[in-house]
Amino acid sequence: MSSVSIRARVTRSACAAVAAAVAFATPLLVSSPAQAAGWTCDAQWSTRDFSLPGKPDVRAWGRSCIYKDGNTRRGRVQIKWKATSSADLGKRFDKFSIQARLERNDKVIAGQWCDITGALNGEDEGSETCTTSYVTSTSQYEWTGDGKVVYNINDDGLDDYVWNLHGSPEVKIAPSGLEAGDEPEPAPQPDPADTPDPQPAR
Repeated sequence: MSSVSIRARVTRSACAAVAAAVAFATPLLVSSPAQAAGWTCDAQWSTRDFSLPGKPDVRAWGRSCIYKDGNTRRGRVQIKWKATSSADLGKRFDKFSIQARLERNDKVIAGQWCDITGALNGEDEGSETCTTSYVTSTSQYEWTGDGKVVYNINDDGLDDYVWNLHGSPEVKIAPSGLEAGDEPEPAPQPDPADTPDPQPAR
């Protein structure tokens, strides 16, 4: 058998292998997951300083978030706090309750109250979350998470205060049913370096 014939046969085998690899890899790239589940939160934490009569003051931070997974949504509020001193001088708050809301176009779709008074009174530093139930809907736009804190400072002689948080960024579903911004990248073309040069006709 001539060396030219052997080279031609090897070249045909290499071309077939490359074509099979491209055909096999392309569907995997096209069908990669496009609905990345996760939380989207307000970029900045809202801050509130609490002046406590006869006790070290407390600073707290809060923000609103929204969870997305396909057509499923839920809202969440995150709170963290830190006292200016660890001195134990008694109860700080008579009430410290979080309201988390899942909203669409500023209308409440789901809500949840969480009482974290004990945590604020018992810990000098910490964090808590309050999360709504899951809601599944094919409505595409204007979904946000929002919330507030209702608190009452111990021994200040005043009633409840309300601390309204900023809403989360909006998340939405594109008309294709994919999360906006999560559309799959187009499948790349084969690298020319992996494609054998055509052989001259004999």
